[in-house]
Formats: sequence, structure tokens, C-alpha cells
Amino acid sequence: MSSSRLLAAVALAATAAAWSASPAAAQTSLGGQRVGTSSGTFLKIAPDARGAALGDAYVAIVEGAAAALRNPAGLAAIGGNELLLSHIEWPADVDYDVAAYARALPSLDLIVGFHFGVLRTTLDETSEARPQGTGRQFSFSDWVGGVSVARRFTDKLWIGFTGKFVREEMGTEVGGPVAQSFLFDAGTVYHFGWANSRMAVALLNFGPELTPSGQYDSHIEGRGLTDYQSASPPTTYRLGVKFEPWHSESAVLVTSFEMNHLADNEETARAGGELQLFERLALRAGYDFNADAMKFSTGLGVNTPLLGGLGAADYAYSDAGYLGSVHRLTLTLEF
Repeated sequence: MSSSRLLAAVALAATAAAWSASPAAAQTSLGGQRVGTSSGTFLKIAPDARGAALGDAYVAIVEGAAAALRNPAGLAAIGGNELLLSHIEWPADVDYDVAAYARALPSLDLIVGFHFGVLRTTLDETSEARPQGTGRQFSFSDWVGGVSVARRFTDKLWIGFTGKFVREEMGTEVGGPVAQSFLFDAGTVYHFGWANSRMAVALLNFGPELTPSGQYDSHIEGRGLTDYQSASPPTTYRLGVKFEPWHSESAVLVTSFEMNHLADNEETARAGGELQLFERLALRAGYDFNADAMKFSTGLGVNTPLLGGLGAADYAYSDAGYLGSVHRLTLTLEF
């Protein structure tokens, strides 16, 4: 067996073992019992428009700077520099902004990436005496910052890792707690070579529990001030495949399918498709088979030469049902 095939087999076997090691892996119908058991769940929000438009069936497709947040192995596609800026309008007047940068280091045969994201909203303070508001406002914010590294071990096998720091500020302006932790991502991409197909596996948001600081008054007789309970991060195993079943001189059809095992929910299955036209326009759609909201997503992307490089603008729309609509806009520059 060649070294590339051996490395791929080891990576895929390790992921399969981790997947099967979870007691709930064989009990997908019971996974809903885990809902609400994690902290830092904003890390599960699709941070870029292309991936969201594909129904987040993206682990095997993502490349470039966006891979620092999705599957660090995808950074290995970078040949120069890439900058990504993304804005998400989440329900309930919540905004999520992300920036990522990736750079190839040929002398070290590595690609490095950096990312930073902030989710935030502002609320009106209320009290029992003034339920309509006290006239004061306070903010909730979560943020994440990370460093990634990836390498092409062969022309078929890419491997990447990310270390990141996550912090949740839960109304600190009015005495709320703070929770923070260091987390890690790891991912692989293996190219089969037929119809530009490949398989990817990623372990995301793995690390110690997040424990809110300080104490709260439980209002239960005899208990008084009580420590907050800790919660695990939203660890996720992602396994996906991507292939291009149709090519012509002016168009390419890209399809993907993905299975996810989440620490705080049941397993999910997702599928997405992208029609690329004239290497300038992309039309996208995706579907999450297990979601209660945001089952269907769609969007488009436009590429154009810009500032001596290649610029791209991507938009995604997700139907969140009674929660409204979710809009994402991502700008990317390769240089």
C-alpha cells in the first residue's frame, strides 16, 4: 500500500472509530435528548454564504480562507493569499460578522490561516417593577479567534488543524457571567481522482467544557449564591463527499452530501448542489433533511478579476420559518 493510501486509511479509520465510540451514534432517534446541552452553540452557524447556500453540506467542498472555520484541511487549496469577510443577519436582531485570512508558505510547505468572528445583539433591560424597560440597554456577545495550519501530504491527501479561543459574554454590563475555553478542529480531505470527487472528515469544536464565571442567587431557601454549571462545547463530527457528475465547456455541476454527528443533537444529513457557469457565475441550493427550521437554502455567487487578483461576492438565503429569513453576504479576494 502506498504511503498516501496508508495515511488516508488511517485518517478515515480514526474518524470512524471516534464516531462509533459515542454511545448515541447508534441511537439517532434519541439524539434529540441532547438538545440544549452545549455552550458556544454560535460556532455551529454557517459563517459564509457559499456553504450556507449549499445547505451546509460543505465539509468536502470548502477551500481557501473559509476552510479555517469549516475544515482546516481545505486551506491546502491556497496557492497565494486569500481574505474573506462575511456578514450574517440572524433572527431576533442578532448579527454575526466573520473575517478570515489564509496565506501559503512555500518555504515551509504549509498554509496558515487566521479567523475572527463576533456574534452580538443588544437588549433592553427590564425588571419586575418596570417590565416595559428601565431605559438601560445591555449586550450579549460571543466571539471566537483561531489559528490554522494545513499541508498537502500528497497530491491526494490534505490535512489541517485549528486551535481557537472561544468567549461568551452573557450580559456582563449588568452583572452577567463570562464563559471561555480553548477548542480544537482537525480535518482531512482525500481526492479520489474520478469526476473531481473527494471525501472529507472533520472534528470541530473539541475541547474542555465552558464554565460561566461568578455565581447567581438561586432563590431557593438554603442555597443562596450558587455556582453556574459547566457545559460541553458543540463538538461535531462531519463526514462528506463531493463529486462533479457533469462537465461542459461552459458549465460544471458540483454536488455534495454530508452526515453530521453532533454532541448536542441528533445526527443530520444534508445535500447541496452548485451549477458553475462560465467560471463567473454560480447558482446554489441545499437541503437539511433533519432541521426543524432552515431546511432549504439557496444563493448565488459572482467571480471577477479585481485588484490584480480574483474577487468573489456570494449571497445566501435560508428560510427559517416562523423565525423569518436569514441572509448572508460574503466577500472574498484572492491575491
